Amino acid sequence: MTSWTGSDYPSSLGFLIDCLEQIPSLRDPGSRRLCLELLSDHLGMPLVVEELPTTRANLIGIVQACRRRHPRALSAFVDAVEQMEPGSIPVQRARSAVEDMAALDLVTEYDRQELLHLLGENPSGRLAELVRAAAGPAAELTSADHRAADALATLERMNAPPDGVPPLLLFVEYLAATADDQRADDLRAWNDRQAARLGVTERIQAVRLAQATEPAEAAKVAAYLVVRIEPDLLDTGTLVVVHWRHNDPGGWRPRRSEPFTGDLDAVRAHVAELVAEAETGWAKDASAIRIEFLLPYALLNLPVDQWDLEAGSSLPRPLGLHYPVVVRSLDRARSPRWHREWRRRWDLLKQVPAGLTTPEEHWLWSDGAKQRHLTALDAKLAAQKKVVSLVLRSAPDGANPGEVLVGVRSGVPVMIWHRVESARSAFEAEIKSLRDALPELVEHLRLLRSRARQAARPGSHVGSRVSLLWDDPDRPVEPQDPPAAPTEEVPAR
Repeated sequence: MTSWTGSDYPSSLGFLIDCLEQIPSLRDPGSRRLCLELLSDHLGMPLVVEELPTTRANLIGIVQACRRRHPRALSAFVDAVEQMEPGSIPVQRARSAVEDMAALDLVTEYDRQELLHLLGENPSGRLAELVRAAAGPAAELTSADHRAADALATLERMNAPPDGVPPLLLFVEYLAATADDQRADDLRAWNDRQAARLGVTERIQAVRLAQATEPAEAAKVAAYLVVRIEPDLLDTGTLVVVHWRHNDPGGWRPRRSEPFTGDLDAVRAHVAELVAEAETGWAKDASAIRIEFLLPYALLNLPVDQWDLEAGSSLPRPLGLHYPVVVRSLDRARSPRWHREWRRRWDLLKQVPAGLTTPEEHWLWSDGAKQRHLTALDAKLAAQKKVVSLVLRSAPDGANPGEVLVGVRSGVPVMIWHRVESARSAFEAEIKSLRDALPELVEHLRLLRSRARQAARPGSHVGSRVSLLWDDPDRPVEPQDPPAAPTEEVPAR
């Protein structure tokens, strides 16, 4: 039987403190206090840490207080620090250290050994299936021949989803539902002790009720690749890319990547590699792969749907021709003061039935980006609460987001625009033809891009120049508070 101890994992408390000491904002007492305030807001409870004489002593105090307070407090603390220093390499190292430490903190070594004993050498012929049901298709256990210790190590390292139930505890529940009576009772008793310690007893009981029979087969779901691109704060010619991948029938559990940096050409090639990895690896069994670009105002007009899937090929394959491709607002994701209205309008959009005439009151056409037009647009959206889709008169401008800013602040989840000034009449005719297809707009625009590729002049066809912002607040990947609040002023044009 394999024994997993703290020495089997690369991170330790000391290593985490070393990482935190390399973060400039944590070396300043005022910034540390601000991080603790952000953390307290996130947890919904105060976290008071005594101010100690040295930076290292303070950081040890903060880490230990987090570990005592809440199972996810350490991870939330790193989230707060990242709001102070987005894209920071030392912050990413600290995050990796916290994720490794989570394996040590989830259960004690005594409980780990007891569970291994209960699992035995061959706990179930459905071992890989149960691991995937508990942790999603991204769980890297693909063969039923793996040992119980391998399953345990895989599950311990995976973060809990938003409902707070660690995948390891879900796995034990699913396994108990397939076991004989005595073994099932022992597994559930073990799980009850862990659930009580982690504060998730009610959720485990709900899972248990749902597992009165065999656990449900893992359903095929659409996979999501969410790609955040933003300029490097210190080098304007460099872009910073972080992506999240999701392919989990159990709920929204996006897995975050390490940052990638490079110029625009390098980023385009990197995105093509990410899609290839999805097709050949983590999303190869998905029913569909949806690709979303989380962009700041300055990059919203990037023609991401036209980026090539196979760099260097003699026959280009536009990304948006083969996949549903949309953009999302990074500035709104980082501005919680705009989220209530955003969620309200999104809920209204979800109620629009597919295949039926979309009420005209759900659509609004902007008149332009001049100051008087923007003022009027803001007033219209304040009065017309049923608007969920906004057609822009002009493309977003990084220096002056104009219409997009008004729509983002007002909570409009869907915005459409033509990336160039020419062929405006053709663009408007196409969008008017799609007004009754609002729930299926993403797919209809993919088909419009297909028509563009079949046209005599593909590059000048509307389908090659249209962007769609389709911003779903139910699938967040960003922290709740911005590193720097975007301006709310709308300059005159």
